[in-house]
Amino acid sequence: MSRVRPRARADVHAVELDGELVIWDATTGELHHLNRTASAVLSLCDGTATIFAIVDELAHAFGEAPERIDTDVRRLIRRLRRARLLEPSGR
Repeated sequence: MSRVRPRARADVHAVELDGELVIWDATTGELHHLNRTASAVLSLCDGTATIFAIVDELAHAFGEAPERIDTDVRRLIRRLRRARLLEPSGR
């Protein structure tokens, strides 16, 4: 999973409110509220960064050891994928 380069879907509409994201998925009609942490993770899912790089960047930004947040970031990426906010892995 470390070579995976998650990419946020380009066809969802996001609005930032106080550092958090509110996302409207017109395809499914769903509205998603992402807290600051989830918003930071999603913002790094641009299709160029590996999960390892995302973990490393967030660890640096939040002053944490990568090992300490790795599981949480991976879990969050899985949740974003299940919510269909990320492109399918094959793309």
